[in-house]
Amino acid sequence: MPAERPLPPNRLETQARVCAQAVVDTLNESLLGGKPADRCLKDTFYANRQFGSRDRRLISETLFALLRWWGWLQHLAPPAFVQAWQNQAPGWNLPGKEWYKCLYAAWLLDNPGEMPPAAALWGTADADRSAERSRTAQPSLAERSRVLKPLLPHGLSLSPSQLVPEWTFQYLAPEENISAEQLLPWLQKRPPVWLRAQTSDVEWLQQELADDDIPTSRHERLQYALKIERSSNRNFRNQVNFKAGDFEVQDLASQAVAHICAPRPGEQWWDACAGGGGKTLHLAWLMQGKGSVLATDIRLHKLQELKLRARRAQFPNIRCKEWKGKAMPTFRGRFAGVLVDTPCTCSGTWRRNPDLRWTARAGEVADFVKLQLQLLSHAAEAVAPGGTLVYSTCSMFRQENQGVVEEFLRQNSAFALAPFTCPVSGRECPGYKQLWPWDGDCDAMFTAKFQRR
Repeated sequence: MPAERPLPPNRLETQARVCAQAVVDTLNESLLGGKPADRCLKDTFYANRQFGSRDRRLISETLFALLRWWGWLQHLAPPAFVQAWQNQAPGWNLPGKEWYKCLYAAWLLDNPGEMPPAAALWGTADADRSAERSRTAQPSLAERSRVLKPLLPHGLSLSPSQLVPEWTFQYLAPEENISAEQLLPWLQKRPPVWLRAQTSDVEWLQQELADDDIPTSRHERLQYALKIERSSNRNFRNQVNFKAGDFEVQDLASQAVAHICAPRPGEQWWDACAGGGGKTLHLAWLMQGKGSVLATDIRLHKLQELKLRARRAQFPNIRCKEWKGKAMPTFRGRFAGVLVDTPCTCSGTWRRNPDLRWTARAGEVADFVKLQLQLLSHAAEAVAPGGTLVYSTCSMFRQENQGVVEEFLRQNSAFALAPFTCPVSGRECPGYKQLWPWDGDCDAMFTAKFQRR
């Protein structure tokens, strides 16, 4: 791909100013407005059609770097904004220039080796450029904090634990024995993009993608899982193979769930909390289009999205229906398998969606647990004798995972945990598995498998 031509100085200064303001406005909508950052970003781009691909990339990468390192960077942000965020107050329309040091530091921490010229300009306002000169190729968190030190108020110290909410580690499962030193470096890495091939000729698809400047590598165990090897500026939705249904964008941890379900061709399955349908499509693919998959959700717009995806992937055996989480007597004992991928804190996606760290509240965990147990219990009634029930969350918190499993088994003696082989590692699991980012360069995901007696 040819390198982009450098901008002349006057246009570069304009880009730095305009893009900084766009980042700040989007951050305001996300952190103070409580909206997902990726959705806010789409709104920003929709409202500013004049942004070119170079501008959009700068805004997007700066925003997510800022959110990823917000635990440290809040000390460089305008105090009025930080106070509003801490108090959950309405947004502040602050000029982008007040953020220059903070935005520059975001690049310094996240990816200094690829700092664009406009981001370097943010550092000329009042930042100490010696910090940029002291960067290393793959710095540790301790080294990154030292790089940031010249920009911070005198006497302020940083610790890795500040990069997540202070209550995070008390919610992890003690039996997993996860330390901050193990987890946090992974949460601070930019996540890769994983694709799931929906064609039997994976090598052909890889060559098609490579010809389109999207190099991929296959997972050693999940042969239909492809990891994009380097950052690509391509919009996947415009890629010809995507439009043809040859692949879906789906994280490796999410792909593992359908493999744990292990549906067989000809069976009837129910994806109870289908959302946009990534796992629904995967179930249908593993069933080779034979049998049926019922996809339900409380959000009708998600089901509309799923219908479009199913049509593109050519899966006529997927049906969509609204489900509000109540008991369904007409479904009793009807399905060979039921997948319940419940709503959760999404803490397992904090690497990919760093904004969720800063809008999460500890009190929400108990609310999610109550909902998860209700959904799992109601959906379980639909499993036929001898059938399979799978519970999953993209959470890394014990209460939402092992805690829900233990309480469900206490209340439902007709079910027992069903051991399985972890699709990602090949190791045997006692009926449940918490995947971590280091297991496959992926999100954190919990899955439990039950069999009805």
